[in-house]
Amino acid sequence: MSSAAAAPERSEWAANWPLLLSAVVGIPVPAAMSQMLGVFMVPLEQEFGWTRTEASLGYSISLMLGFLTSPLIGRLVDKNNARFLALPGIVLTGFAIAAFSLATSSIGVWIALWCMVSLVGGLIGPSVWLAVVSGAFEKNRSMAISITLCGMSLAGMLAPLSARLMIDAYGWRLAWVALGVIWSAPALILSLLFFFDRRPSARPKAQQPDQAGPKPELRRVFFSSTFIRLGLGLATIGLAGSSFSLHLVPALGDKGINATTVAVIAGIPGLMGIVGRLALGSAFDRVGQVRVTLGIMALYAVASSILAQQSDSVPLAITGCIVLGLAGGGMHVFVACVVTRLFHSSIFGVVYGSLTSLSVLAAASGPLLTSRVHDVVGSYTPVFWSGIVAASIAALLLMKLVPVSADAPSGASC
Repeated sequence: MSSAAAAPERSEWAANWPLLLSAVVGIPVPAAMSQMLGVFMVPLEQEFGWTRTEASLGYSISLMLGFLTSPLIGRLVDKNNARFLALPGIVLTGFAIAAFSLATSSIGVWIALWCMVSLVGGLIGPSVWLAVVSGAFEKNRSMAISITLCGMSLAGMLAPLSARLMIDAYGWRLAWVALGVIWSAPALILSLLFFFDRRPSARPKAQQPDQAGPKPELRRVFFSSTFIRLGLGLATIGLAGSSFSLHLVPALGDKGINATTVAVIAGIPGLMGIVGRLALGSAFDRVGQVRVTLGIMALYAVASSILAQQSDSVPLAITGCIVLGLAGGGMHVFVACVVTRLFHSSIFGVVYGSLTSLSVLAAASGPLLTSRVHDVVGSYTPVFWSGIVAASIAALLLMKLVPVSADAPSGASC
């Protein structure tokens, strides 16, 4: 790359790195909840006598609620200044996490707490941060998206360990209060200082320029074969991925691995998710979408086969978590990058939010089904083996997707 060509790229990074930092720290705040729940399962069982199915119920219902709200939040992001969603969303999510300290033996109260965190957490969902970041970057958009989504890996990497430390220090009730502050305060400070939405849609209507190119009708987009196949593929792999993520801590514990060691190992997918995100962001433009898809699904299949083994080997568990983290990190970037390439920029939020809601619907079922399998069979092994089937189906659905144009027939987009 010549110095003349590199100069605009350096200028883009120099101008937008504070925005990028605020997004990296803000995006994991609601995501940390799903990573922390596994650590709280045993204390909840001991306190209330719940089964793991009951402990997972609130989370699964909150995901179903997210299925309904994600497209609406995405539409708000497309039409409004995302800063006015993010700032109150961070504050409310911090309070919602702390409110879990009020949990009682009532399953109804437990479900209500999860619904509350789902509603307010939607205000700082991925579409809020990604829409602003993708609008701020042009030449480095794929890499900027990758870096933003590395924030999700912070949740996977730090949430289990932070939950374990807070529980050990303060007990499970006060741990929720401490975690609410730990995860929301840094995000709020950075967003107040740096998270500004400069997209045309964030300006007053009188100042909004006309965007080049026709805008496709949402009905045409949602009925296109590209959107349908993308949604089905994400739902399939989301069913397996959410099961692995939420039940990773108890699954490793059932193998006979020490609880403290499990908490450390469970953070590995988050760390390796960063590697997976950055690697895919760098390779997306070079190797092609088909190879990227096959690579990610192959990683999921390998991780499934390793974690299915009934062994208390710590090195084997670490290897499985490394591969799982690479696959999960790559998948998040894959979705965001594909949406920016296949759909008009003016509908990024609603399309990304709708696809997220489809995968969330599957993710809401995954942990509940996994808990049921464990309660009946007494093992997570069948669930991990099913991950190979899910990866194979998703690979077939996600290959060879093409852009949805404004005037293409709904069935001609793939």
